[in-house]
Amino acid sequence: MHFLIYGEDTYRSRRKLSALRKEFFRKRDAGGLNCAVFKASESDCDEVVAALYASPFLAEKKMVIVEGFLRTVAAEQKKLAEALAKKPASTVVIFFEDCGPAGLEKSNLFPLLKSQPFSDEFAKLAGRDALAFVRDECAAAGTAIEPKAAELVVLFTGGDSWQVHTEIDKAAAYARAAKSPAITADMVRLLVVAGVQDEPIFAYLDACTQGRVREAALALERLLEAGTPEAQIISMLAKQFRTLIAVRDLVDRGERDKFVVAKKLGIHHFPASKAMNACRRLSSEALHGRYRQLIEIDRRWKTGFAKPRTLLQLFTASLAA
Repeated sequence: MHFLIYGEDTYRSRRKLSALRKEFFRKRDAGGLNCAVFKASESDCDEVVAALYASPFLAEKKMVIVEGFLRTVAAEQKKLAEALAKKPASTVVIFFEDCGPAGLEKSNLFPLLKSQPFSDEFAKLAGRDALAFVRDECAAAGTAIEPKAAELVVLFTGGDSWQVHTEIDKAAAYARAAKSPAITADMVRLLVVAGVQDEPIFAYLDACTQGRVREAALALERLLEAGTPEAQIISMLAKQFRTLIAVRDLVDRGERDKFVVAKKLGIHHFPASKAMNACRRLSSEALHGRYRQLIEIDRRWKTGFAKPRTLLQLFTASLAA
């Protein structure tokens, strides 16, 4: 038997992996002597193959967890495929990958594992799935949440399940202390946003970096109607794309840990995580192109070439290209 657990949502995928391990320990390996973990960054393929063939110690089954090996060279994946076909029935294998199908498209082993019965993809949460996850986290924390508050949590976290989990724990504790039966929208604004950005400009920046043109256009109009200075919007956009360029550079060099990225750039891990997700959809060239557009917008309105409102509207429309 072998499992495949993969996807961008590493909070839920790690939780699934942990649940499988706990169940194995409970049923098969109370002493913890028959579970081995191999990471591609620390182990080689021959070590994994040897573990697959090895017999369990004083037990009927053993578990081998293999992380990151679907992104190794083709020769190593071929070895693993051959070992899977020959391994004893007593070995349970779990393949774990912290990326989605796009990151595994070059893997020769991925199609085989994906077609097996025990294959689970944990895609990034969005829409109703994200809202349902927020409600489930609240229930697990022993509280309820108002519908508007749940929507704000999704908006401010971008559906990042690690961040949702952290923020719900914090908000649930606040609600209990306030003797409130549910987490309210005001609590979310106070605790999750933490004064970093207000809701409308956050929504606009988020829509811009994700290429959601219609939402970006509507958010821009709300900002302008509310009297937000065009110079502030241009400045925040430029800062956002500078961050994206820096994150893209780190990702291209193999960095996948949002906490490491956050530390290197001196930012909170929440915007670091959102930037990493946005970077997967945009090449370095595209990001530099957008940033050059913003520099040109800044130059044009300061020299009186065009009104900043018009330039921002044109920039937002250009996201569709």
